[in-house]
Amino acid sequence: MEEKENIMEPEEIIEEIDQEEDYTADTLKERKSLLFRMPLVLTAIILYFIISLFDNNVDFNPVHTTLFFTILVVIVVFCIFAYTIDTQTRPEEYRKENVYKRYKKTNDAVDFVSVIPYIMLLLSIVNAFMFSFSPISGTSMEPNFHDDEAVIFSHMTKSFERYDVVILYEESLSEPYLIKRIIGLPGDTVKIENGVVYVNGELLQEDYIDRTQVSTTCVGSQTASCTYVVSEGHYFVLGDNRDGHAVSGQVSGHSIDSRTLGIIDEENIKGKVVFTFKDYNILN
Repeated sequence: MEEKENIMEPEEIIEEIDQEEDYTADTLKERKSLLFRMPLVLTAIILYFIISLFDNNVDFNPVHTTLFFTILVVIVVFCIFAYTIDTQTRPEEYRKENVYKRYKKTNDAVDFVSVIPYIMLLLSIVNAFMFSFSPISGTSMEPNFHDDEAVIFSHMTKSFERYDVVILYEESLSEPYLIKRIIGLPGDTVKIENGVVYVNGELLQEDYIDRTQVSTTCVGSQTASCTYVVSEGHYFVLGDNRDGHAVSGQVSGHSIDSRTLGIIDEENIKGKVVFTFKDYNILN
């Protein structure tokens, strides 16, 4: 005898559907949050690239790397994928639990990764308009700045004073970024003679070097003295370790500064050093 097939009546199907939990409200909440977050994330990424494109200090931006670029591309692809899935989801499917869970996981993922472009944008704004971070390479500023240190410099102003330590750019060098001290201001006459520096005829007061060890000499000149006239919009800079003897018991090459490069256009000065990390190794 054949068993009678259990067939549900239409009324029973409707009743069973009605008894299922409806996730429409929760799904719409997650969807609203997702569609709010993704444009913000994409906007942050676009602004990051725009700022990086026009940032004169982009070489100092710690997040301007291939790694971070790859991360942003992955985030963009993920957002495009999420948008595509959303457009393919019909409103009547919002009541389903699996659809709700999909929206929730996607929203949580966007919420988690969104911190990356936000931080990158913030650091890029700071780097472009306020402060930049730079490690020190070389011994030209010893004993005041060493090879294992790093500095933060401000580029919010183009007004510099005598003795300011600045970061400058010299295109002709293989390592174009230098850290030097401003000695001569626009309109000054700087004279180097008998191992010391005169500015406008007066002996330069230099408490930051030991004159018993450091001698300031003319570079590439057969004479004992040399004179530089600083024109408007330019500065005369020197390293503190001018002859390589600034540190007792150590000898290095002479500082590459205005004695070899000439006076420096203020447009090539990136900013003034405002803070020094005396042990940069702790940041590595």
